[in-house]
Amino acid sequence: MRLSMILWTALAMLTAAHAAADDEGPHRNLVSISVSASEEVDSDLLVVRLYAHHESSRQSEAASRVNETMSWALGEARQVDAVKATTLDYRTNPVYEDRRIRAWRVQQSLRLESGDRAALTQLLATLQERLAIESLGHEVSPAVREATEERLIETAIARFRERAGRVTRAFGRASYGLVNVNVGSSGYQPRPPVAYDGRMLAMEAKVAEPSIEPGQQTITVDVNGTIELSVD
Repeated sequence: MRLSMILWTALAMLTAAHAAADDEGPHRNLVSISVSASEEVDSDLLVVRLYAHHESSRQSEAASRVNETMSWALGEARQVDAVKATTLDYRTNPVYEDRRIRAWRVQQSLRLESGDRAALTQLLATLQERLAIESLGHEVSPAVREATEERLIETAIARFRERAGRVTRAFGRASYGLVNVNVGSSGYQPRPPVAYDGRMLAMEAKVAEPSIEPGQQTITVDVNGTIELSVD
């Protein structure tokens, strides 16, 4: 037992000494480098959020009216192949008056997204007969974002290598070694949706299509890492 303890202690000391030697040895003349590459891309995906709501003294009646309206809206949306429809939060809240429940308010939201602006805006003109628009916004679709990031990765890495070479030459060294590197995307955030007046329900059989301008958004890829300058 005592011999095993001595051997274990010696091994631990040897490992610590080796680690210290490593710290003093190969990891010398370290330089951190950070670069990025960005590109403006069109916001090709239109995202709209609508909601149906009803208030009644009877909870079942309020829920029934909202369910009926949402079922109609989904039916209309499914007729447009270019539009993806998703139901969102369903809320039932009491309405108080003098600390007593006066009525029940039921509300459910519907999210629509499409790369076909004409098809979606035309659908909105129909849905606003019975639903209110809560917000409108634009996003970069996953396919466009991924393709853009792939291009930017190559550009950012080329810039990293160019800067590493320039730094190496500036320090009068012949070469460098790559210690570590991180590649990641940043800078892209969907624009906040434009709030819509929730009281804006259609008073006519049809309402005019909303004016929607997509604009552009910036996608950025960052490359940062550490290089080790050669010892001449």
